[in-house]
Parts: sequence; C-alpha cells; structure tokens
Amino acid sequence: MRYTFTLREDAWDRDGPVYASGQVIGYRVGGMPDGRTARIANFGAPNRDAWRIMRINPDGTQVGWSSCDYRSVEDALAALQQDYAAKG
Repeated sequence: MRYTFTLREDAWDRDGPVYASGQVIGYRVGGMPDGRTARIANFGAPNRDAWRIMRINPDGTQVGWSSCDYRSVEDALAALQQDYAAKG
C-alpha cells in the first residue's frame, strides 16, 4: 500500500532575537500508517545539511534518531517512504 506522507514545519533556526525567524530545521511527518508519525531534523544547521529521522509510535514512544545523515529533508523523507513501501 502506498501512503501519502506530508511534511509540516515544526522547528526553526533563530535569526537574531525573533523566534522562528530563520531557516526551517525540523519537520513533523504525517500521513504514515497505523497512527505512526516521525520527525525529520537537520542536526547540522545552520552550516551544513545533516538530516536525520526519528520514528514515533502510536503510543507516543520514540524510537530514536537515525544515525544516517541525509543531504536534504527530501532525501530523508524518500528513505522513510521507501522503508514503508518495502514493508507494505
């Protein structure tokens, strides 16, 4: 089964004193199967791209951040989608 994963911005870098005024550094992933969610965040911000994935179970427990760094949020999302496509 193919799922339509969605990205919603939920974390920003700060550009000066204004909250959430910089680049997006984190996203919540929706549209996943069985009530699961995930987060994708840039652990290298603001100077480099090192995007990682954290999976969140339906009961809210977190699986932990992936050890693999992706070059973009799109690459991380594609890896997450590929993982669920392989299980489906």
